[in-house]
Amino acid sequence: MPLTFIDIEKQKNWRIGLLFILLLLMYFLASAALFQGFMLVFPIFFIKNGSFWITGHPTFLLTLIAFSLVTASIHFYFSAFGAVRSVMNSLNASPPDPDDGIHKRLRDIIDEIHIVTGDKRKIDCMVIPSLSMNALAVADLKGEAVIAITEGLLSRLTRPQLEAVLAHEAYHILSGDCLEATVVTSLFGMYSSMLDKLQNLAEEDTAGFHPAFIPFWIFLKLSNLLNLFISREREYRADAGAIRMTRNPLAMAESLYLISKNWRGSGFIGRGIEMLCIVNPQVNSLDESEGWLADMMSTHPPLRKRIGILLDMAHASMSWLETRANLKTGVSDVSEGLSQREGTLSEFMCPYCRQPLYAISYEKTKVYQCNSCRGVMVDNDRIPRIIVRREIPCPERIKALAKAVIMDNQRNLTIRKLRGAGTGIKSGVLCLKCNNPMFRTFYSLAYLVEIDRCGICGITWFDKDELEMLQCLIENRITADKNLS
Repeated sequence: MPLTFIDIEKQKNWRIGLLFILLLLMYFLASAALFQGFMLVFPIFFIKNGSFWITGHPTFLLTLIAFSLVTASIHFYFSAFGAVRSVMNSLNASPPDPDDGIHKRLRDIIDEIHIVTGDKRKIDCMVIPSLSMNALAVADLKGEAVIAITEGLLSRLTRPQLEAVLAHEAYHILSGDCLEATVVTSLFGMYSSMLDKLQNLAEEDTAGFHPAFIPFWIFLKLSNLLNLFISREREYRADAGAIRMTRNPLAMAESLYLISKNWRGSGFIGRGIEMLCIVNPQVNSLDESEGWLADMMSTHPPLRKRIGILLDMAHASMSWLETRANLKTGVSDVSEGLSQREGTLSEFMCPYCRQPLYAISYEKTKVYQCNSCRGVMVDNDRIPRIIVRREIPCPERIKALAKAVIMDNQRNLTIRKLRGAGTGIKSGVLCLKCNNPMFRTFYSLAYLVEIDRCGICGITWFDKDELEMLQCLIENRITADKNLS
């Protein structure tokens, strides 16, 4: 039913104006300090006026004010009006793949949200190519609004759980509290990722310090201080709004519990973007505490308390939720994942058998398989989706094979290193798209499964069982399964 309980803000929030004033003041103080330092270092240029202080030069003051106003206006315009694009670019987010079944479900639910809310606000959806589990909402002064969800969370949630998460993020957008958080993030928080890169650079430098730290550090601290204006209580309101939309508090509680037990994106989602997320990517003890200090400095309320409130609505307990979650992690074994199956004939030819490949659905995304040698071609951007999904459990045969192959590859790699041969990237088969040689290499040094990769076309060729082995290895590392150890 229409969300008549939400009064969508039609005027800009007064806090947005306050942010611009703060930005203007920051530029003025920085310019004034720089110019004052210049006057003290080179006093001979100002001695005729009888003052070494900037307050004694009204013309200079007016010039600095005009310069600060222009600079702050440019910064505010490109940040606040292009905030959605800026945040999405920083996360490498992309629109849902129409050929992917899981992505299609995301699009369908967003369309349902438009119907439920009376189509009062256009909301787009994006997918973040990360195995972490998180979601966020962004909006800007240009009127754009996007809900972005990581591949890991999208692939592991059931439909009711996904509906609850998307409803939560939609409430942030519809209620207007997402706008000010996005503007703060775009104005100041986005620089935290630059600070992280500079810190990594400093670790490799013997000096250990770069002057460029200073402005980015100031921006980051301003972002933290502006958290004072963005109450952590808004997450409680968004949880309640999601329940009003979905009528399913248990699904929301299950989603938050699942996120709490997995990687939330720390190291991938920048520190200045955490206020936009459904949970803080950084595991922070302050987030799990209460009191005036936590209320002022933390962007998210205690996760366990949020789950407890939702469970009270559903008349359930935390122990019941934990038991239910543990039961859901058990999966039954199947004979094979990529067994021979029906598919659509494609234009691609197998590099070994010279037989046409068939487009099939594996883990609800499109791959191309040879029905003769069982090799598989996968677009690189679809590999993380396959890895993170659990539609098809890992067979015992693949687990045993993966363990044996990894041990053998590890031994060979060690021998090559001792001989000074390195990891050794070799030419492989010809690319199925551009016909250039692909490179035979390991998927990564953490997962020693050999693959053929084309850096031009962005595709990877897996020989028989290689894709299932890779999926099995990474899934078991993520879920802390000890079967391969």
